[in-house]
Amino acid sequence: MLTIHEAVERFFAELRLSPRSKKTYRLGLQKFLFDLNEQQGLDPATTPVTALTEDHVVAFITRVMPDDVRTPEEVSQMRTAQTTLAAVRKFYRYLIAYDLHPAISTEKLRERLATIMPRFTPPPPDVKQGDLERIVAYVRQLPPSPQPAQELRQRKLRAIVLFLYRTGVRVSELCALRRRDIDLESGTAHIYRAKGGKSRTVHFDAETAEALVAYWHARGDHGPGAGSLPAFSGRDRPGRPGRAISPRTVEHLIHQLAEAVGVERAVTPHSFRHGLATELVRRRVRESTVQAILGHASPVTTRIYVHKTAVEIAQEYYEAFGPYHRPE
Repeated sequence: MLTIHEAVERFFAELRLSPRSKKTYRLGLQKFLFDLNEQQGLDPATTPVTALTEDHVVAFITRVMPDDVRTPEEVSQMRTAQTTLAAVRKFYRYLIAYDLHPAISTEKLRERLATIMPRFTPPPPDVKQGDLERIVAYVRQLPPSPQPAQELRQRKLRAIVLFLYRTGVRVSELCALRRRDIDLESGTAHIYRAKGGKSRTVHFDAETAEALVAYWHARGDHGPGAGSLPAFSGRDRPGRPGRAISPRTVEHLIHQLAEAVGVERAVTPHSFRHGLATELVRRRVRESTVQAILGHASPVTTRIYVHKTAVEIAQEYYEAFGPYHRPE
């Protein structure tokens, strides 16, 4: 009979997820195992996995969930609780699917959780479109450099930012792209096995295409094997493309750009994804289309962005009561 700890390790050995998702799930299950040991009297190293019940999850979530969801801190705590719960529920589904614990019921677990979980719709991400546009304007205006290495870096920055800005890809998806995945004829890029194991096609505009070509030209891509090269490489030099850029490097570059233009709010590569979603909704793009572009598994995720923007609300308010004037 497997112990709880052995079942968890087997679960991760067979889990088919991206490294980042797997890391998130492992952190959530580590919290659950710690709670079992410290609060519920079950030692995961020695207790058989069949000792687990739905009540163990309910008791755990009750402790990690905030009492209310009103402040930004409570919203953050609730998000963490939901992420942790997703990991635990996936583990329980695994136990059932592989007959490691047929006595537990995910349906019963869902019903019990529904009685204690508060209604919570995550607020729209706090991303200012103006901050993103300042970064985009900055890379657009980078002056040509007589030094090939510096010119290559500037073209790479422009290509990365514009690609994030117009496609809304996740940073891991951007880093995994090869040149052959990007079709300059149609202005599309194919994302293979993205989050949830799903593939999709994203679109970009002519300006982004020109930035990509300029970057690849400065990098010195040529020959029949160029399609296998990374679309965005890390330590590249003129004539030497280098290996695929890492998510950490992209995050660092975006942070540097935000500092360069004086943006005080935290801006990450994912901010551009939120920005594209909000902009698509503002332009009245259908919800199903936004979901397809961003690759959301559930329309519930897309619906976070389907809201009236602050600008629209202000416009309608002042149309009703007259324009606002700052007092002298």
